[in-house]
Amino acid sequence: MVNGQGTTVQETVDSHYVNDEGVIHAYPDNRESEYLSESLGLYMEYLLQVGDEGNFAEQAAILNDRFMVETGGQVFIPWRLYEEANVNALIDDVRIAAALEGAAEKFKEPGYLELSRKIMSAIEDRQHQQGTAVDYYDWSYKLAGNRITLSYLIGELTVLPESFAMLDTGETEVFFPEYYDFDEKQYMKSDEVHMIDQLLIAVNRFGQGIESPEFESWLIEEWGSNGQLAGRYDRETGKPTVDYESLAVYYYLWQYFDRIGQQEFAKQAMQRAESVAGEELPGELHFFDYIHYQMMMDEQ
Repeated sequence: MVNGQGTTVQETVDSHYVNDEGVIHAYPDNRESEYLSESLGLYMEYLLQVGDEGNFAEQAAILNDRFMVETGGQVFIPWRLYEEANVNALIDDVRIAAALEGAAEKFKEPGYLELSRKIMSAIEDRQHQQGTAVDYYDWSYKLAGNRITLSYLIGELTVLPESFAMLDTGETEVFFPEYYDFDEKQYMKSDEVHMIDQLLIAVNRFGQGIESPEFESWLIEEWGSNGQLAGRYDRETGKPTVDYESLAVYYYLWQYFDRIGQQEFAKQAMQRAESVAGEELPGELHFFDYIHYQMMMDEQ
């Protein structure tokens, strides 16, 4: 996959997003920005998508050498490196495990499957409340978190399958609650909704056969009227609260439109993303936006 400047995505990542040890930082050319397990997992997902066996092997080695911590008979992936972090993040671990499982098959490397199973085993063993997956496990206090963020319940979560029942919130509003609090025993909502979360929840629900008619109608109307989607909206009014657009939002918008059979809108979302991205990549793009955009462009 080639960027606007005629360089490959891998070359751009190597020249703008990694430190001397090959570990990805969040913002281009800023080694003081965070080093996240999220970035590692997303890059592994991209490299698997494009079939780059060599670079995938390098990232798997970084995962094994720098991120994975063995403790109490299980493995722990801190959500960030170089700073005190005693918790992991469910969605990042699941994404990494799924990429490893896919790579084991695609690249005929059984060691990846072993790594994947270690990661999922820790989730199954520790990271749940009443059989439902939770956002994190605190390895210093040996405590599972008290909530599940609905956007984290991606289809690649192959353990604790009863967790997916949490996506069926029983709500009939346009926007979904963000998470379920096990202490409060209720779903929690913010006044301002982030479209990455909302679209991911909608995609997750679709994957579990749960329809989202109110959200879908609102989204089609918003897109049909404006041809763009803001990064955040007011839960009550359904109006944008910011004027920025996000390439990661467009990735999930494209994915959702494609899945619900709105192929023309999916194509428009991709075109809008190209327009927003322009030619100067990566610019100031957070790795999350940059790599989601590249994953979408690879599907053209």
